[in-house]
Amino acid sequence: MKRLIKLTLLLTMFLLAVCVSTTNASAKAVGYSYSRLPKKMRGSWYTYTNFGYGKKKIYKIRLSNKNLRKYKKHKVYLGEKALKTSKYWTATQTGKIHGYTWIHTYGWQQSAGDGDYYNVHKFGKHQVLTLAGGAGVWVAAHYYRSKAVARKMGMHRYPKFVYQPSI
Repeated sequence: MKRLIKLTLLLTMFLLAVCVSTTNASAKAVGYSYSRLPKKMRGSWYTYTNFGYGKKKIYKIRLSNKNLRKYKKHKVYLGEKALKTSKYWTATQTGKIHGYTWIHTYGWQQSAGDGDYYNVHKFGKHQVLTLAGGAGVWVAAHYYRSKAVARKMGMHRYPKFVYQPSI
């Protein structure tokens, strides 16, 4: 009986080790690190939503190259040193996810989590910046170049994107 338990434990540890090494290998970036964001992505973008809380309103984000750093292997600090370098962030290009190519961003000192994903795509006559996150690259919001278009389009759903189900 003890021998069976030891064998089962050993087999479980082996399978776990194989799964972990496979996961790490597949987590490598497909694309390259950006030192500058694409021009079509930079500037002010607006969305009209409530992000699941209260009354809907216009939210603005501004994408720029400020504090963007080309990725290089670096030490992730804790405490005081982490605060000094946490203002920086990095971005890499991904392969196609849900039929779209995304720019994956994460904080310079980010040690866990999936970061955020950005995609710019033209739908009809509007440029649409899509912000997504999480392991499933779930859409958080679609942003537009003007407040008027954002208010008109609201949280319009576009094809191929994956939206997190409402709770």
